[in-house]
Amino acid sequence: MTLRKRLLCLFTPPVLLVLLVMWVLGHHLLLARLDQEDKQLLTMEGDRLRATLDIFFERDADRLRGLVQVLDDPAAPLTWRRTGFDFVIQAAAVGTPLILQPVSGHRVASLNANPPLVAESLQASIEQRLSELAQAVTRLPSGQLITLEGVPVMLVAAPAKGGYLFGGTFLDTARINDLRRQLGGTLIWAPPADTERKAAVLGDSGQISVTHRQLLDGKRHSIDLVFYDSVGNPQLSLQLIRDRHLYLEGIRQLNIFTAVLAAALILAWVVIHLGLEGFLLRRIRRMHSQLSSIGPETTGIRLQDRGNDELGALAKEANQMLDRLEQSEARDAAILAGIQEGYFELDAHGHLQAVNPAFCRQLGYLQENLLGESFAALLENDEDLAAVLGSAGQHSGPVFSGRMRRADGSFGHYEAGVTRIVDNNGKPWGYRGILHDVSAHVDYQDRLYDMAHKDALTGLGNRKAFHEYLRGMMSDNAQPLALLFIDLDRFKQVNDTFGHEVGDQLLICIARRLENAVREPDRAFRLGGDEFTLVAVGSDAHGARLLAQRLLRVLGEPIRLNDHFIDFVTPSIGVALSPPDSGDIDQLIKDADAAMYEAKRQRNQYCMSYEVQ
Repeated sequence: MTLRKRLLCLFTPPVLLVLLVMWVLGHHLLLARLDQEDKQLLTMEGDRLRATLDIFFERDADRLRGLVQVLDDPAAPLTWRRTGFDFVIQAAAVGTPLILQPVSGHRVASLNANPPLVAESLQASIEQRLSELAQAVTRLPSGQLITLEGVPVMLVAAPAKGGYLFGGTFLDTARINDLRRQLGGTLIWAPPADTERKAAVLGDSGQISVTHRQLLDGKRHSIDLVFYDSVGNPQLSLQLIRDRHLYLEGIRQLNIFTAVLAAALILAWVVIHLGLEGFLLRRIRRMHSQLSSIGPETTGIRLQDRGNDELGALAKEANQMLDRLEQSEARDAAILAGIQEGYFELDAHGHLQAVNPAFCRQLGYLQENLLGESFAALLENDEDLAAVLGSAGQHSGPVFSGRMRRADGSFGHYEAGVTRIVDNNGKPWGYRGILHDVSAHVDYQDRLYDMAHKDALTGLGNRKAFHEYLRGMMSDNAQPLALLFIDLDRFKQVNDTFGHEVGDQLLICIARRLENAVREPDRAFRLGGDEFTLVAVGSDAHGARLLAQRLLRVLGEPIRLNDHFIDFVTPSIGVALSPPDSGDIDQLIKDADAAMYEAKRQRNQYCMSYEVQ
């Protein structure tokens, strides 16, 4: 992930968190407060509705009390059709109600009830209901709302002689629409539900209970006013429905605020993005480009940022580090150029990445011809390098020892200690080593070995080498072998006749013929004088006989040395087998020596040791 994306991703969670906090606070604090205010307004509307009904009840009650006074004064004129009530009835606790103003058929028809009402039936229901109300309580409220055959009626009562005078007014469509206009809301009349009664006695206006507020949907809420008659029976339920104006306006304003805040944060995000590009990322890219241009072959290049902020301080520290690094590299280069040992560095695949002058001098190559070449190509046996690199450690490693090819095609003996190069994470990325030219030491060791194990005259192995080789072959016990002892007949006559120099040349010629007559891993040795031995590995009795016969023929051929022709020197060969003759070295040598002396009595013959026994 790029630095720009990383920084912008770090900025994203705070932005989203701010938006979320503002949204949560707005909904849980602001909208909750606005919803509570809407609830209070709805309650106030309910109180206003009750007050309006109180006014209606009080007005009708005053008019009814005026009728009572007229009834008490017989001289006062009375016109029942102008009382303002739909019916007027006088009722007592006992007795039959007195109908002063009956319900007119025209008024019943104007109610538009469904199904249609009958005036006589409605009049009977009124008389029965008023009798029940007059008998149930000792004191009636001045006004109450009741239902008669499904029709809401505003009923007022006033004490009169012998009982109560009742005046009723039907709530028709006109009166309900008048209430709606005064409240500015929706009124729905319905039969009361099974609602717990709540005490809300409104003076003399009747009994009304108010239900809890109900949310109809996200935009509207309502309360129910339940009306009870004087005996406590629910009569009607009036539902007041209003819009949640404050809550809806709060949501709209909150959405506007959230949108403005989101736009401001996005704008800030864009400004930060541009600021990162102009003031930070461009400088970082420039510093990166300058650092990338600094390599092993470049010196003196430094970061050009001179700012007085953290990046400027970083550039200053980087320049100081480059100064120290160049000084360290110059010091290391001087040391490597001055040492006499060869220094080299390899990559992970074993290719040369760096060498010092001593390394080039030791092998005779130019530096440009070595860099990039495989180190294994310089080895006589390239399999040695894989084993050395595979076991190299960070601080210590194996010492490689082997023959390496010089520029002139010759091979020299070298040793190198190889260690692994790792990065800061411990991951290996190459190898380094110090190369030592040990050719002179190896040549000296080879000369010492030859002096101890080779015959100085013939170059064959001497007696010591013979015993070590035979002991090694027999200790392996992997396969049988044949031991041949060879002695030259009449060799003393050569020394006496031609001199020791010719005798030495004869011995050298015999040694060469003996080497050419055998195969690997058979080995020939000179024990001294004119005595030779041959160890033939894997030979049985039949093979040993064939070998002995071939040697008699090869070694017995005439030899011309300068002006001397020698044809009287012949070999005598004794053969011993291991097994079956003997598994002991000393005994095997004795058996072969005895067989040789047996063959020497006959001259120019071979003899098997078991034939002597």
